[in-house]
Amino acid sequence: MHKSVLAGTSRVPFDAASGVTPALLPVAGQNLWQALAAQDLWQRAGFLPAGAMEAPAGAVPDGAACPRAAEDILLLLMRGMHAALLPTWLTLAHAKGVAVPHACLVPLLEQGMGKPALREKLLPVLGERGRWLVAQNPEWISKYVAGSDDAAAVDLAWNTGGPPQRAAALRAMRSADPAAALATLQGGWAQEAADLRAALLPCLEVGLSLADEPFLEAALDDKRKEVRGIARELLAALPGSQLSARCAARMDALLTLLPRGEGQLPALEVSLPEACDKAMKRDGVGVENPYHMGEKQAWLFNMMQCVPPSHWSERWEQPPAGVLQVLQANDFGRVLQEGLVHAVGLSARAGDGQAADWFVAIHASKVPNARVLSARFADMAMALPPSGRERVLHAWLECGNGSGVPDALLLARSMASEGGAQVSLASSRLLLGRLQQMMREKDTPGYGMKYEFETMAGLLDIGEMEYLEQGWPEPDWAHWDNWRQLVDELKEALRFKNTLHRSFTDNKE
Repeated sequence: MHKSVLAGTSRVPFDAASGVTPALLPVAGQNLWQALAAQDLWQRAGFLPAGAMEAPAGAVPDGAACPRAAEDILLLLMRGMHAALLPTWLTLAHAKGVAVPHACLVPLLEQGMGKPALREKLLPVLGERGRWLVAQNPEWISKYVAGSDDAAAVDLAWNTGGPPQRAAALRAMRSADPAAALATLQGGWAQEAADLRAALLPCLEVGLSLADEPFLEAALDDKRKEVRGIARELLAALPGSQLSARCAARMDALLTLLPRGEGQLPALEVSLPEACDKAMKRDGVGVENPYHMGEKQAWLFNMMQCVPPSHWSERWEQPPAGVLQVLQANDFGRVLQEGLVHAVGLSARAGDGQAADWFVAIHASKVPNARVLSARFADMAMALPPSGRERVLHAWLECGNGSGVPDALLLARSMASEGGAQVSLASSRLLLGRLQQMMREKDTPGYGMKYEFETMAGLLDIGEMEYLEQGWPEPDWAHWDNWRQLVDELKEALRFKNTLHRSFTDNKE
C-alpha cells in the first residue's frame, strides 16, 4: 500500500514561482499521503551510497612456463582436433610441472564444469593464475576449489557447500590429514541427514586405515541401509579388519579340505550355514542376493566376498590358480567364485600386492564353463596401480582360451579414458594385433568399432612408430575400402600424440 501511494511522487512537477508554502499547508484527506511522502523523502535524503569494492589482489606469476609448442597443441585440442587427447595433455603438463597457459584457462574452466573427470585432470595444472580466477567466480568455486590444496577454500566448501562440494572437501582433507578429517566428520556425524551420511562415508576410502575401524564398526548400526552397506564394504576392504576376521572364521567352519592322492589337489567339502543370527546380519550376511541364489547359498556369497583372497592361499597353501581349481570342482563352486571375485576387487582397492595375481589367475583358468565374473570385473582392475594394470592387461590379451580379451578391451578403454596412460610396446603390439584380428573377422566396421579405434589411439605406445605399419591386411584385401578411413584416422591420431609428447621438450618460447 505504501509503495502504491508513493508511485510517481518523485516525478510530480513543482511550481517554483509559488514557493513551497502551498504544498505544505494541510489539506483535508491528504494528511496520510503527505506523511508518507515526507517519510520517503527523509529516507532517500539519508541514503549513503555503498563504498567502492576493493579489487582483489592479482595472481602471483606462475613458475615454469608452458613451452610454446605445447601451447600450440593445446589450442588445437581445444578447437576439437583429436579432443580425446586433452586429458593426455593435462597429465603430461602435471608431470612436467607446467601450468595451463593463461589464454586457455577460462575456456577450460568452463569446459570442466560439466565434466568431473576433466576437472580432476585440470586442478593440478591451474597454476596461481587459474586458482585466482576460480576464486573470482562463485560457480567455479563450487566445482573446483573443494578439491584443491587450498586449506581455507576446502574448509569453506565443507562448512557451506552442498553434498557434492562437502564430499569433495572431505576427500581433500583425508588426503592431507586422514586423522584430522575423521575427527571433523565425527564431530557433526550425529546431526547429518541420512542422505548426506551416505554421501560422506565413502570418502573415508581415501587414506583408509585401522584408525577408521571403530567409527566404521559403529556405522554398521546406522539406521540407514545405504550407510550400513558402505561401512561393510569399507571394512571388508580394510586389511586386518575385525569384520573380515569374523567372516573368515565363519567360512573356515563351513569349508573343509579333504586330501586326495599325490599330485592331486584336495577336494573341498562345503557345509551350508544352519541359520543367520543377529551378529551375521550386522556383518551383512543375508542382506544382498544379487544372483537370485538360494537363501543359504546367498549367505555363503555374502561371507565369501568379505574374506581377503590371500586368506585362502595361506590357509590352503595354494597359489591363486590352485584355490580357483579347488572351488571350481565343488557343487557350490559358482557361488564361492562369485564371492571371491568381489573380494578380489576389494583387495585391489586395499592395495594388496597380490591382487594382480588373482586378476590374472581368474582368466587363465582352463576349467570349462567355470568362468564366473562380475560385470564390473574390468572396472575393479582399475583400482590396481599402473604397473599392476599393465600386467593384467598383457596377461588377459595373451589368455590362451580367449576369455580375457573382452575384459582386456574394457580395461584398455578405462585406462585410455584416464589420459596420459600409455602401455608398453609389448602390450601395444598385442592390442593392435587384437584390433587387426577383429578387422579380418568382419567385412565392415560394426557398431562401436570407431570407439575401439579411438581407445587404441589414447593408449598405444608412440615411442617406436614402426610397429603401427605392421600386421595390417594385404593391400589387395577386398574390404580395405570399408576400413581405410578408420585405419588412417588411427595412424593420424597416433602421429599427433607423438607430436604432443615431444612438444613438452620443446624449449622454444
